[in-house]
Amino acid sequence: MKKILVPIDFSDRSSDALDFAIEFCEHIKGELTLLHVLDFPSTSFNSAGEWNLDFAQSLYEEEFIKRVHSQLEEWGDRVMRRNPEIPLTTKMEYGSTYHSISKEITEEKANWIVMGSTGSSGIEEIFIGSLAERVIRHADCPVFTIKGPTKISNMKSMVFASDLSNEQDIIAYKAKDVQELFKLNMHVIRVKTPHNFLTEEVAQQQLKDFAKRNYLKDYTLNTIEADYSDIGISKFADDIDAGLIVMGTHGKTGLAHIFGGSRAEDLANRAHVPVLTFKIPFD
Repeated sequence: MKKILVPIDFSDRSSDALDFAIEFCEHIKGELTLLHVLDFPSTSFNSAGEWNLDFAQSLYEEEFIKRVHSQLEEWGDRVMRRNPEIPLTTKMEYGSTYHSISKEITEEKANWIVMGSTGSSGIEEIFIGSLAERVIRHADCPVFTIKGPTKISNMKSMVFASDLSNEQDIIAYKAKDVQELFKLNMHVIRVKTPHNFLTEEVAQQQLKDFAKRNYLKDYTLNTIEADYSDIGISKFADDIDAGLIVMGTHGKTGLAHIFGGSRAEDLANRAHVPVLTFKIPFD
């Protein structure tokens, strides 16, 4: 049974992500784990990095801890009211939100992640980044980034954004699986930017070759010009009223991320519709 991890902070975006995750879980007949992390300050740990039991005990006596437990139970009840047949686990962890999510992904072998995001930009994005962006960058499993109320049943089409290279073929097969699962039309897009500009003739030929070698069905082939890929993809998705954007990511980190960035992470920040990212395997 496939495991779906839903990190929640009880915000509106987390609520949207939970609603989507419930419907997605019904589609794949999976199981849900709701994870909330209390991100305590560094004073809650001793010099060895171990949990300060005295501090933890005092925190547990605080009323807000009880309220958090109650909220988590209420969100679990919400899942059961929607579908009591869904296998459900609720968890509360303490410490760094990102590291707690990463630990859960690894230890529980999560197959999918569904999380809400409001995005980030500018200096904050470069040096901190949104939580969803960091998860996309490092997670080996697919990540749905939810930006607002979303119903799979209302989706009619998806955008598959690709540079059409051979390494994208594995992502094409994953995109085809999603297309079949949600019964969507696929719109393949190649963005032409000043940094990778192609003539229309060359771009169209690459699109046709890509579609043929990956045996695509129920698809259209499209090009668009934009200053940056994420801007072009987001605009195209808005223009055709797409329900979902699918793309691969290399998961750049460190200086490669700061100076090169990642189209998938930038798109997850910018797009108005859900973005599903798959990690491109290293050779």
